[in-house]
Amino acid sequence: MNEISLTFELLPNEILINIFKYLNTSDIFQSFYNLNFRFNTLIQSLNNLHLTISEDNQYINIDLFSPYIHSLITIGDVNINLHHFKNLHRLILHYPTNKLLEQLDIDNLPYLEYLSIPDILFGMSFIYQKIFSNKFPNLKFCNLFGFETIETILNWTTQTLSLRILKIGLIDFYVYKAILYACPNLYYLQLKMFQSYLKLSYIQIHSNLKKLEIYSEIYDWQYNDQLIDIFLECVPNLEQLSIYRSISISKILDLIPDYNWLSSIITKHLPLLKYFILCLHIEYHLEFIEFITTETHRQLRKFFFNAHKNRYQSRLIIK
Repeated sequence: MNEISLTFELLPNEILINIFKYLNTSDIFQSFYNLNFRFNTLIQSLNNLHLTISEDNQYINIDLFSPYIHSLITIGDVNINLHHFKNLHRLILHYPTNKLLEQLDIDNLPYLEYLSIPDILFGMSFIYQKIFSNKFPNLKFCNLFGFETIETILNWTTQTLSLRILKIGLIDFYVYKAILYACPNLYYLQLKMFQSYLKLSYIQIHSNLKKLEIYSEIYDWQYNDQLIDIFLECVPNLEQLSIYRSISISKILDLIPDYNWLSSIITKHLPLLKYFILCLHIEYHLEFIEFITTETHRQLRKFFFNAHKNRYQSRLIIK
């Protein structure tokens, strides 16, 4: 046993680091920490330690290694104190409790760069307040895509200059404008489009947004196009646009002869566009399914590509 231990200790640091990549963080500390000065120094130098805490393992002793955790995932109703994770850069919370969410502040997470809360939650206005008022000055990525509709804009007074990538739930045009103002350096935005009152209002240009993904379940395509029109007016430097929308099978044939597939809106607002993807989700009903044939799909793609050809790369996805 001693010979095996000595042989392992004689391995160079590079090999030990590669071995540690395959081990759970708690196992690394419980097995090797305080073995000797070299191992302590080596373990403390690791900058990618990650930990997943669920209801099944939440009672492990994390006090020893929590200051060294770089990435943390929590699942379900876990009782932890984020104040112990002073070096945390990445945080993913699945179905967190309000008690855990209330700990999200700069005092507990001074180095937070990546935050993801992907599941459906309600009553989260205090989270929006923190995100869009620069309460996390190092935050670069934020995923709140499963959240409730944001219907009220609170006092987002201080801009969040660090945020580059944002995935947000249902928003209308006024919240969209508020987010663009609060995040002037935003590069990528994914959103779910919520119905808006189409009132004329001041349009403030966002110059840095390059990639935009819009998800819409609004079935009135004329109204939907009007919303897309005003959404795109704010982002003239966009280079990649993806739109995901639905349509009933009973109305699909009406698209073929007259619809311009957003080409006029794109021409008006997006002179720098390089890539456009339209994902069309068709909702089938048995009484109409016989009308959708391979030829219908071919015609849809033909009219789509004719509307966008020779200006940018375009792709139509039919589901």
